[in-house]
Amino acid sequence: MTGTNFAKIEPFPDAIEIEDIEVAAFPNPQSLFERLMQEARQPSQKVVHYLNIHVANTAFKDDRLKRILQQSDLVYCDGAGIVLGSKLLGSPLPTRLTAADWFLDMLKSFSRNDCRVYLLGGDPGIPEQALAEIEEKIPNHTVVGAHHGYILSSPELQNQVIEEINALKPDILIVGFGTPLQEYWMDAHRHKIQVPVIYAIGAVMDFVSQKVSRCPQWMGDAGFEWLYRLYTEPGRLSGRYVLGNPWFLSRIAMKALQASLRHSRAQQSQQSSLRDQSLDGLDKHPTSLQGKRVFRRKAEQRVSFNRC
Repeated sequence: MTGTNFAKIEPFPDAIEIEDIEVAAFPNPQSLFERLMQEARQPSQKVVHYLNIHVANTAFKDDRLKRILQQSDLVYCDGAGIVLGSKLLGSPLPTRLTAADWFLDMLKSFSRNDCRVYLLGGDPGIPEQALAEIEEKIPNHTVVGAHHGYILSSPELQNQVIEEINALKPDILIVGFGTPLQEYWMDAHRHKIQVPVIYAIGAVMDFVSQKVSRCPQWMGDAGFEWLYRLYTEPGRLSGRYVLGNPWFLSRIAMKALQASLRHSRAQQSQQSSLRDQSLDGLDKHPTSLQGKRVFRRKAEQRVSFNRC
């Protein structure tokens, strides 16, 4: 980025924990774009991931993926299911940030700030189709290169791609292999990649290239993107959504119930402790209500004796 400086960046947004993974509470996509560009100006490399129900379910079964997410510099909420889970836990996230909704807007923001990007992911031919779409929509884009994601079986090809990325010097490397392959690859190769920000983004290039259609905006806003994707790809996504969504939400609901029970027991214990302290005070202090009653009874006895 031109005019790069290492000025202090803005405070990190609030975050909550979803199954031991810290999720940043960005209020809107633009706040995420700005954060990525701020991090790209810093001297140390940052790794950015997202969390949706599919990623959360995979991490629940996969210790390696969970460790990667826990050690990530930034994880943000990508899905209505995570927002719903945060509400069940009593700490609602502001919104879902699904990259397919605003990927081109993000590239426009990057181009205005001269933030250079490299795209890595998708089937062979998909990056070229995505670039054609990007060039049509954003003539002054700052995408400096792209390559398909079918490199994992060839160490030689991986090294060639990494050498190309380093030679082009992008500010942000966007990786879209799908979970958990993208997270594994980023974790294994980040030390070779000379890029300030490495950003996992999933299958976004499939949407940009129009290989996969997007759901209507009203469905996405209402939290029903999963239903549209299930309708369009039932064979591939039925297990992910039909089984995965209830499994995730049942775990979160159980955790919320356990937290509620712990809170209730703690309150009962505190109230019991206060009652015990109050009773101790009545026994020890004659000026207490109990002590006053004792003195009153003794005074009444003296009056009665004098009358006799």
